[in-house]
Amino acid sequence: MKRVLASCLIVTSLVLGSCSSPADQTTQIPTTTQPSYSGMALVNFETSDFSGSGNCAMCHVSLNDSAGNDVSIGSHWRSTMMANAAKDPFWQAKVASEVARTPELREVIEAKCSSCHMPMAYTQAETEGAVSAIFENGFLNQENSLNPAAMDGVSCTVCHQIIDPVLGTYTIDTSTEPPDRLIYGPYPDPEQTLMISTSEFRPVFGDQIAGSVLCGTCH
Repeated sequence: MKRVLASCLIVTSLVLGSCSSPADQTTQIPTTTQPSYSGMALVNFETSDFSGSGNCAMCHVSLNDSAGNDVSIGSHWRSTMMANAAKDPFWQAKVASEVARTPELREVIEAKCSSCHMPMAYTQAETEGAVSAIFENGFLNQENSLNPAAMDGVSCTVCHQIIDPVLGTYTIDTSTEPPDRLIYGPYPDPEQTLMISTSEFRPVFGDQIAGSVLCGTCH
């Protein structure tokens, strides 16, 4: 009986020893809740009426609060669903499913869905009289000239160019040429020279930027 008990103790000791983890294998709990966005590049491109999020980065990133936290708009925006609206695989699959089930409505479906998930590419294509297609040779195709605009999702120069937002639709002035293109912000009397020289947009105050209806143009 003593031999059996001793054997059990030895086995138990071995099992417990094999389950324990060395100190250097202990999972380290992160000491900060601040996410890192340093590896996520912003997109640089120019179309006749839009600029990529990377074009805005010169002035709108590398901003820190008094505690040293990154509070840059671009840094936080690029991890959101807005920034990834066109990259979302679930959305792409859903649109593809709708097209497959009702192929006769393909043009309508792709135009409607791209208008909110790829708004810069959609608006530019509409302005130029092109088809707002998503698949095959459409916006998802890297050979398409509007692919960078499409993949930048709901980006800076979309929301900040919306005029008089209405629930369910947005309007952007594509008739004005630079440097007279207006881009709206929440601050009265903004300094204009720098933005005009770097982006060819003229910043002005627009109270629509602070209203929920701006979001309601798509949502």
